[in-house]
Amino acid sequence: MEEERVVKRRGCIKTTRGAWLVRRQGRGGSVVTSWRRPSERERENNRLRERRRREVAARIYAGLRKHGNYELPKHADQNDVLKALCNEAGWHVEEDGTIYRSQLEHHMNAMDQTTKFEDRLILMEK
Repeated sequence: MEEERVVKRRGCIKTTRGAWLVRRQGRGGSVVTSWRRPSERERENNRLRERRRREVAARIYAGLRKHGNYELPKHADQNDVLKALCNEAGWHVEEDGTIYRSQLEHHMNAMDQTTKFEDRLILMEK
C-alpha cells in the first residue's frame, strides 16, 4: 500500500479557486462590495512573487546571522531584525514593542534613587 504525500501550501496565497467577496470604501464613504475572480495566470504570478519574496528574506536573514553577528531565530521575521537593529543602536525593545534608550533606563533609575534620597532629606528636616 502506497502512502500519499499531501503537499500543503504555506503563506498568504489563497488555495481555493473560487471567487471571494471584497468590501471597499467607495465614493461618499459608502461600502462597495464586489467579487474578486483572479485568473489562473494571476494566481501563479502571485505564488511566484511570494516565493521570491520569502527566498530573498531568507537570504538577508542568513547574511545578517553570518556576517552581521545578529542573534536571530531560525525562522526570523522583520520584527526580529528590527529588535536586533535597535539593540545594536542602543535602544531597548520590550515584548509589546515599546522602545527606549538603554542608557536612559539607567539614567531614570539613578534619578529615581536621587528623588527618593531627596524625599528622605525633606522628611528628616520636618
